[in-house]
Order: sequence, then structure tokens, then C-alpha cells
Amino acid sequence: MPLTKRVAAYIALAVLALGGCAAPTRQTEPTNAQLQVDYLRDRDERMNALLDEAEAYIASYQYDLAVQVLIRAYQIDPTSERGRKIGARLDRDRRDLTSLQEADRMMQRGSYALAEERVHRVLVQNPTNPLAQQMLREIQDKRNQQRALKEEKVAASSIMHTPVSLQFRDANVRMVFEALSKTTGLNVIFDRDVRADLKTTIFVTNATLQDTVDMILMQSQLDKKQLNASTLFIYPATPAKELEYQELKVRTFQLSNVDAKQIQGLLKSLLKLKEVVVDEHANTVTIRGTPDTIRVAEEMIAAQDIPEPEVMMEVQVLEVSHERLTDLGIEWPNSFTMSTPSTASTWGDLHHLPINALNVSGLSATANFKLTDTDANLLASPRIRARNKEKARILIGDKVPVISSSSTPSTSGPSYTQTVQYLDVGIKLEIEPQVYRDGDVGMKLSLEVSNITNTIQTGGSSSGGLTTLAYQIGTRNASTSLRLRDGETQILGGLISDNDRASADKVPGLGQLPVLGRLFSNHNNDHVKTEIVLQITPHIVRAQTSADADTQEVWSGTDVNVHADQLRLDPVVAELEPTTPHPVVRRPGSVGGGTTEGAPAATPHSSTQSRPATSPPESAFGQPPAQPRTTPPPQPFGGRYSTLPALPAPATNGPQPPAGQGAAEAPSGSDSANANANGGAAQNSSAAPAAQAAVSTTPPEPAAPAAPTTPPPILVMPPGDMSSDNPLHPVQNGGY
Repeated sequence: MPLTKRVAAYIALAVLALGGCAAPTRQTEPTNAQLQVDYLRDRDERMNALLDEAEAYIASYQYDLAVQVLIRAYQIDPTSERGRKIGARLDRDRRDLTSLQEADRMMQRGSYALAEERVHRVLVQNPTNPLAQQMLREIQDKRNQQRALKEEKVAASSIMHTPVSLQFRDANVRMVFEALSKTTGLNVIFDRDVRADLKTTIFVTNATLQDTVDMILMQSQLDKKQLNASTLFIYPATPAKELEYQELKVRTFQLSNVDAKQIQGLLKSLLKLKEVVVDEHANTVTIRGTPDTIRVAEEMIAAQDIPEPEVMMEVQVLEVSHERLTDLGIEWPNSFTMSTPSTASTWGDLHHLPINALNVSGLSATANFKLTDTDANLLASPRIRARNKEKARILIGDKVPVISSSSTPSTSGPSYTQTVQYLDVGIKLEIEPQVYRDGDVGMKLSLEVSNITNTIQTGGSSSGGLTTLAYQIGTRNASTSLRLRDGETQILGGLISDNDRASADKVPGLGQLPVLGRLFSNHNNDHVKTEIVLQITPHIVRAQTSADADTQEVWSGTDVNVHADQLRLDPVVAELEPTTPHPVVRRPGSVGGGTTEGAPAATPHSSTQSRPATSPPESAFGQPPAQPRTTPPPQPFGGRYSTLPALPAPATNGPQPPAGQGAAEAPSGSDSANANANGGAAQNSSAAPAAQAAVSTTPPEPAAPAAPTTPPPILVMPPGDMSSDNPLHPVQNGGY
């Protein structure tokens, strides 16, 4: 029994020993600071590794894997702020990706406006989304292409470049525009304040409709506003009407090389702009004006906003100094002192004082044999880059303090204060370069070399016990202007300072002897010679550039109105005229007494009574009347959407007139349409019986072969809703 108890005791002691040898943990020792720090460091390392992995998955759009990694990280540290932010970013990126995928489907279907709206919603919530930024750039490029294509189509369909010929004298302006409207298809809308009695006189031949209208409006003090490719709105050119009808634009110019204040003064002085706003922080200029004013201002700013030239200057400053100091001779005492002892305090003691009891100062002679030579070379080789006509400064030296004292009177006595100022002592170089068009560099150079020659220090009771310190400074200056080629080296020297000082301490009489005087004198010589050499080499880093020839000289209109283009009346080029002659038709665009091909010019406003009786009746504009239509007009869209019943097909066995017969005898409906399209006058239908008789008396000829049936034109799908993959968000197609 005692043995069993002893074994149990041994086992208990072994268990206690093993328990004491086990590694301590955070749970077993909660107060151990080192264990807490190690635990937190290990937890942070594992969290950062998992969160970095989650961010990599998010960047590669693998959101499911990122969710799994975030769940593991949440189990390690549920309170991690970084983990919470990454989780919120994951949810946001998922929603954004859904919206961007929907926007991509809209882009593929051509709905760029709605796609841009979706992308803008994403960028409002997450401005740094790279996929949204890329899609926005693509959408903007597509929309810009569509706008450019639309503008090209509008310009191509514009009738303002149609050639016209006018001959009017003292004609009413409204009647002239009515003639232009009938001949060219120009739509004209007049303001209610346009006077009805305005008259104009104009004789132009083969000029564009745009230039002709501008000339009529200029001489009638009118102005226009173009509503579309074939519609003009005419109003009086008064300040009130211009404020009412003239549309303005706002344009912001980002400047890079010129100050915004300078551009503001330029625009106000030349273009008389009143609404010019400058942002000095962003260096931008925002103006508000007409489109022509914006175009002229853009050309002017482009001519001013050019990079300024820059020059890299290699400077070498060499200062060579030589100093020789000699101190030779015997320095004899120059003073002797004799005094009575301190025990002789009365006249009687002084009377009985022997001469041997007097106190005298010690006498000594010093022989000096000193020669000092000092050679110094100071080399500074800085490089400095400067802009055109801006000063560059170089200082090689020290800033020495100058201490001064000042007093302020008061009732209790003056109060003294000290101030410290610093002076630049050394080599100071100032360079102002100027780059020329031929590659030369002009420089205004100023060199100053200064050194301390003497130190002046004062102090005493007069300054309240304060000490003042000042320096005597020697200065050498040189200023010049020179012009060098790029890479040419110029050496400037001659700044020499040569100081020679000699002093001697002699015993009177003996020191002035010719030879023996050297034994009774001490000579000091100080010779200092300094020379400064400056070497400078300019290198053009950015040459002087000039504005383009198109921006150096631009048209700006008149002193009242700003126009980007010159008001001219240029003739239409020959390539635009028809090369094949047309039988008995007028030149395109001829109105108001113009001439016809092969016929002499008629006098404007000539009377119809002077014409031969055999001439056919004419309309109000001197054109033969149009022939009556012998066939029904063509139905729009090939008759696919016509509500009328289809006409019976003509008999094929009957006699048919030849294809060119109608065109040979008189202008048919298609000919009159072509004439109207080319600017011919609209014809009156008063000669219909004569045209009908001419058609009926034509002998029958074999029928011409039927023209092949043309396919119907392709229809453009109108804007509408088309279902997408997301039933909650329909996609609108055909919109712009």
C-alpha cells in the first residue's frame, strides 16, 4: 500500500512537471503582452494575404472566388475595416458590371445615348471604374462620328452652295427672296419688324446662294439665322434683335504656355469681348460669344499659346589668387615704463627714495623671420536652365551676418534691441537669355565678386552693453550684353585685383641708417593678387517656335460684327457646271431677266408687248410654261403605303411615244423637275393646250423597252423599344 501511494505521488509530480514545460498560450496567460502582440501580428498577416487575394479576384472580375476568400477572412477577423470596404466594393462592382453589360448591348444596337446614360450612372457612384471610363470614351467617339456624319449629310444636302444668277434693279427684297425660293427651293421666314419697302439692286452671275444672300442682307442691314439646310430666318440687324435671335456659345480654353490674364486682355482689346472669365488656379479662359467670335478667339489663342524657348547655360567661374606675406627684421621694444614702489606713499619717502628702488618694465627684442606664400584656385561649374527673357541667378559664397543695435526711448530709460541681417558675399551671377529665330542666344550678364576686407565690431555702455558687428566688403562688378551661337563658348576675364602693402617698424635714428638700419627695424610686406575668369556656353534646349501661318493671320469681320470668314462673292468653279448642253433651257439659278443658252440677254423688267407675237406665252420670270403631265405622278414609297386603288396597267399593243420625244419638243414633268432642282424658274401652266396639241400630233413609233423594276428603298427603323435580356430595362433602338 505504501508503494502504491509512492507511485501515485511520482505520477502526480511528473504531470505537474510536464504541465509546467508546455508552451504558454494567449488563453493560459491572458496578461502576457508579448503573446498578444504575436497573435495580432499573425492575424494581420493572414488577413492581409487573404484580402490581397480577394482584390486580385475582383480586378479580374472573378467575383465568386472573391466572395469565398472574403468569407474566410471574415472568420479570422470579423471587425476588419479593410475587409468591410472590400466587401462593399465587391457588391458595387457587381452592380456596375451588370449596368455596363446592359450598356454594351445598347451600344451594339446603336442606342448610344441610353448607353451613355447607363455609364454615367456607374461613374457617378464609382468615378474610378476603368471599364466604365473606357466604355464612355468609346461611346463619345461613336457619338462624335455620328455627329460628324450628320453634319456632312446636312452640308451635302444644303442648297446654300447652289449657283445662281440675279439681275435686279431697285427690286423689293421680299420679291427677290421669293424668286430665290421658287428657283432654288430656299425657305425664307421674315421677322415681323422687317420693313416691306426695302429695295435692293444686285447683278451677280454664277455665284453661290450663300454669298448672294449675304450680299443682299448686308446692303439691306439685315441678318439671318440658318434653321436647317434650306431654311433661313431673316431679321433686322439691330442690337435688340441680335440679342433676341443671335445664339451664343460658351467655350473654355485650357492654356499651357501663356498666362490667362494676358489672354483676357488680348480678347477684350481686339474682339471687344465683355464676358471673359479667368481661372488663375487652373489657367483657363472661358468666353461667351457668337460661333464666329469663338472661332476667331480660338485662332488667336492658338497663335499665342506656344511653348517658350529654354536655354541650358554651362557656367565655369575660376578664381585664382596668390598671396605672399613677409615679416622680416628685429622687433625692438617701442615703450619703456618706470614707476615708484608702492611703499613710497609720502613726499618724504619719495625724497629719500634711491634710484635703484624704482620699478621699471622689462625690455625684450624679437627677431622675426617669416615668409608665407598662399595660392588658391576656386572653381565653380554650375549648370542652370532658364526660360526665354527670365533671369537666372547663381550665388557661390556665404551669407554673413550683420548685427546692428537700436534704442527706443522710454520713461524708465532707453531700451536696446539687436537685429541681424545677412549679406551675400561671394560670386553672384545673373543671366537673362533671349533666343532668336536664327538659333542665336542673346544674354544680359551681370557678374559681382565680393569678399570681406575688414570686420568692424563695436560695443560699450552707449549701446547698453550690446555688441554690433559689421563688415567692410570689397566688390568687383561686370555687366555686359552679348550674342552667341548655340554651343559657342565665351570667356570673360580681366577682373584682376592686385594689392601690395608694405609696413616697417623702426627704431628712430638707427633704423634709418642705410645698411645697419635693417638691424634696428622690422619690415612687413603683404602682396595679394586675385583674378576671376568666367566661361559661359549656352545650349538651346527648346528652340523658338512660331504659330502656324493659318493662325498668324485670320479674318475677324468688321468693327461692328465679328466674322470668321471674309465676305466675298466667289464664282462657282467650272466643274460644278453641266458639261453637256441642254436644249432650250436656262442656266441653273437664273432669275429676274437672266439669259438663256444661245439667246441674248433681256433687259430687266422688259415689257411683254415688245416681244414677237409668235413667241410662246411666258411666265412671270421669263420662262416658257411647263407642259401638262400626261402620266399620273409617281406614288411615294413605290405605292406600298398608298391607300388609293392601283391604276390599270397601260396597253402594251398601242402606239407609245418615244422616250426622248417629250424632252425634244418641250420640257416634260421630269425635265421641269430637273430644271427646278438646278435652279430654274417655276413655270406657269397657261400653255397647257398648246403642249397637249404638240403631244397629240406626234406620229406613233415603236414602244421603247420597259425599264427594269427598281427594288424598294431600304426603310430606316424609327425609334422604338426593343426588349433586352433584362426585362426590367427595355432598350431603345434607333435613338441618337
